Order: sequence, then C-alpha cells, then structure tokens
Amino acid sequence: MIKFSPVSNDKLPEPYCNDASLNGYIGYDMNDSAKECGYSVFRLNGYTMEILDIVTECDDETVEGFIRSSLNYGANRGAYIAFFNSANGIKVAERLGFKANDKKILEGEIPELLAGSCCKCKK
Repeated sequence: MIKFSPVSNDKLPEPYCNDASLNGYIGYDMNDSAKECGYSVFRLNGYTMEILDIVTECDDETVEGFIRSSLNYGANRGAYIAFFNSANGIKVAERLGFKANDKKILEGEIPELLAGSCCKCKK
C-alpha cells in the first residue's frame, strides 16, 4: 500500500524546494517501512493548476495515484483546469483524459479527469 501525503515546497527535493509557489505530494511505501517511493510537484494558480513533475520508479498505478492526488488537492482549493507538463507519466495522463491543447500541452477539466476512464466510455 502506498500513502500519498501532501508536503510544502521545502520538503520537496532539489530544485523544487527553492520555489515557494510549488506544492507537492510524496508517496510512502507502507509495505517497505514507509520508504519514499516518489513524488509529484504542482503549482496552483487560481482556478488552474499545473502538474510539473511526477517522479517514481513504480508502476503506472502509482503514477496514476500521484496524478489523482495532485488533482484532488487542486480541486479542493478551487482549481478547475489542470495542465500536465511532466515528461514522466504522459501515457497515464492521457488515459485519465488529458488532451493536448493548441500549444501541445496536455490539459483537462479536473472533475472529468477525476471521474476516471470508465465514466468517459458511457456517453
């Protein structure tokens, strides 16, 4: 089991710990003595959020957990639109419903992204 815990920017690794505008999650592998298994880094900006990085050597389900945890954090603080700018986890983000915009940046509406792919197939 992995526990995703929100952290302030000063708890994130370099270079993110020096940017006060960032938020993030750190994943802890509870089956391995709560060892850190990765992190996500994102920025909130009013009604938008930007996922900047997902770093983990775990499977796609863990990447999805980081993305969903980040989206949930943003939604609970008023964000409605999410942009995905991480080089890692692109395929997982696309499966969740992120689509490339005119600038070729993945984006989506957070409620739709959190609904999961099963709900998107029932149109």
